[in-house]
Amino acid sequence: MSFNPALGHEALHERFTSSVNNQRLHHAWLLYGVKGVGKATEAMAMAGFYLCEKRAPNGQACGECHACCMLKAGSHPDFIAVERLEKKRDIAVDQIREVLSFLSLSGMESERRVVLLNDAEMMNIQAANALLKGLEEPASGSLLLMVCHDLMRLPATVRSRCMLGHCAPLGDAHMNSVLAEMDFTDTARELAVEIAGGRPGHVASLQNSEIADGLLQWRALLKDVERADVGKLQGWLEAHLNLVPHDLIVDVVLQAAEANLPDISEFSVREELLKTMWSLAAWPREVVRHSLRAAPALMALLLELRAVLKGKIAA
Repeated sequence: MSFNPALGHEALHERFTSSVNNQRLHHAWLLYGVKGVGKATEAMAMAGFYLCEKRAPNGQACGECHACCMLKAGSHPDFIAVERLEKKRDIAVDQIREVLSFLSLSGMESERRVVLLNDAEMMNIQAANALLKGLEEPASGSLLLMVCHDLMRLPATVRSRCMLGHCAPLGDAHMNSVLAEMDFTDTARELAVEIAGGRPGHVASLQNSEIADGLLQWRALLKDVERADVGKLQGWLEAHLNLVPHDLIVDVVLQAAEANLPDISEFSVREELLKTMWSLAAWPREVVRHSLRAAPALMALLLELRAVLKGKIAA
């Protein structure tokens, strides 16, 4: 585990460390931005700096003190990470009550306690209301770091009580640095560069050759979307849907759909295509939110896409 500030988010890290050093730290920080840009990495760097016993002058945790060693080992008693439980639609109120109970305790190693709440936008309304009380009455020494991929899904009452930190997609220089450290095959690296969009975490799973090979097969099947073999598409989904991340699956579909946009001059066809692309982009989230059967839901959208693109040819 590294306590270095995440690449591209150094200004945010400096703002946080300066507030700690000046003893003007806000008790709740909300890091938001698209998924895969390093928000959780930066939140861990913040947690490390806050809990460190020998903070470095450069705004980083020392990485060597007892607190840093425990945090690296995942055994620091004054730090917990919370996220949506597997196979659950949202973060439940009981999880937030545990967060508030933890933050209200006295620290075992010092007076400081930290909670990292990932996927904060997945809190249900009861959980968000429970958190609100904790945000209004913070315990001394407590720090809540929230990571959020969709800021507007959080209630305004929660957002307004947090120090906001926007984490934008990385620029080319930072992306090249991060991707250079990842263990891709040559073909997987090419695909990662195409679909990363400034989000290194978004393509990290392509270091797994099985995932990368599967996604490359998917891209080949969708090279000519309107003429793609439906049977082969269904076969691929049966074999790979539980392995390849849904966000990457839909990225390849959207990439194939976008390639058709320059050729469409008919307004109604273009509008239908954009509407279908929006539904495709929402598919991973809707599968979780409404407990949909992923493969049939995606196939329905793919057939809709094919129909729209065939309408392009007719137009």
